[in-house]
Amino acid sequence: MLTMAVLAALLLACGVPSSAQAEEQDRIFSLWPLVDYRSSPRLEYSSLRLFGPLFKHERKGSEVEYGLRPLFFRAHDEEDGRRFAEYLYPVAGSRLAQDQRYFQVFRLFETDSDRRPDGSGDEFMLFPFIFYGQDRELGDYFAFFPFGGKLHGKFWRDEIRFTLFPLYGYTRKGDTEITNILWPIYARIEGENESGRKFWPLYGSSQKEGVYRKSFVLWPFYFNEHLRLDTDNPRHRRGVFPFYLADDSPTRSQRTWLWPFFSHIVDRERDYEEWNAPWPLVRRAQGAHRESRKFLPFFSQERTGAMERNWVLWPIFLHSRLTTEELVRERRQVLFFLYSNLEERLRLEDEPDYTRLKRVALWPLFNYERRQGVSHFSTLALLEPFFPDKGGVRRNWSPLYTLYQSKWDTQGNAVSSFLWNLYWKERRGADLAYEVFPLVSYRGEGGDMREFKFLKGLVHLRREPEGGRLSLFYLPWGFSWGEATQKP
Repeated sequence: MLTMAVLAALLLACGVPSSAQAEEQDRIFSLWPLVDYRSSPRLEYSSLRLFGPLFKHERKGSEVEYGLRPLFFRAHDEEDGRRFAEYLYPVAGSRLAQDQRYFQVFRLFETDSDRRPDGSGDEFMLFPFIFYGQDRELGDYFAFFPFGGKLHGKFWRDEIRFTLFPLYGYTRKGDTEITNILWPIYARIEGENESGRKFWPLYGSSQKEGVYRKSFVLWPFYFNEHLRLDTDNPRHRRGVFPFYLADDSPTRSQRTWLWPFFSHIVDRERDYEEWNAPWPLVRRAQGAHRESRKFLPFFSQERTGAMERNWVLWPIFLHSRLTTEELVRERRQVLFFLYSNLEERLRLEDEPDYTRLKRVALWPLFNYERRQGVSHFSTLALLEPFFPDKGGVRRNWSPLYTLYQSKWDTQGNAVSSFLWNLYWKERRGADLAYEVFPLVSYRGEGGDMREFKFLKGLVHLRREPEGGRLSLFYLPWGFSWGEATQKP
């Protein structure tokens, strides 16, 4: 019964109705497509939907969700105070947790308020113009691009300062400082045992004693770099672009001619050798880590570590397989996202090849998914094949175009809905309920009929173990037999 209750809560969360197992507990009221209200006090659940999939208000215990699709969707937990919101997903979103507040628009405008004692402080960004933030160690920062300012911990640098960019700029990462005048034309590099000058694109040279040496002439046509000199695997890169490039280290060597078309790679660490002639159409690789036979668009057979990929008439058919000690992940695709069949199997000792995830999609017709023993089928599927793991798509967009959906488990529980509950059906073990609005509705328990309505009560038949009652024309009284009560 616990499994059935959990499944019912999950299915109700998807907008599929629940039958009333007990009249005094569960309630259903529908006037399709204007109103659909359902509640189940024993599951601490209630749901109100207006105008089909457009408006939703749902409560599951302490969790409350409501939205006006696709304009906004909000959810919050009344116990821990966490909440999040999405606005015309993925345009904007916000979240609140304890002492943190975050809001973003296209990831270009961001505000992040962190009041935790060990937090990072407030941040504000209107990319690429305004940046503001607080750093616990370095203090506050502010920048108004391109006029001037400073930043801390942004764009993979510890510190950035600029004035009338590109007139003047300064960056620091670790103990390496770079000063730019008329970026990227002139740069001066300074640090501990480090120095360099660049007059781009004519000439540049920099070095750090025992760490690296770099130089270029008429970039990118000639360059020469000695990297990782302080490690056991130093690297030497040089080239006359695009005619000849070389990259050597104790563990790996690569030669490229007429970049990127022709190359030869010897990887001594991973034990394989590879030829590309020309890339990406023809490839041959052989070794313990990698094997490849590629002749696109006709066929391709590749193995890199635990991953295998096979193309036939690229891009028509792709088969990929990842095999580890714990997991087998296998996928077949036709024309990338037109058809996809994904399966993940856990390799358990007590239950070998347990299917953790099964997902099949044929764009734009349908999407099928089985996860942890619960299966879900829906049509249409306009966005799910492209964003299968994006909860925002399922919350904000999927209900608008999902004409039919069905959910079921291995215990005999199932629900289905067509045209946002114009027709719905639910089965919980031996209990069955369904409705075709406004023609007929039916509820049965234990394999026996308990209630039947025609035209929402024009004919209303109710049967109980002790008797039954028949009422007509929506009247509150009717004909009873057995020990059934005369009350409506």
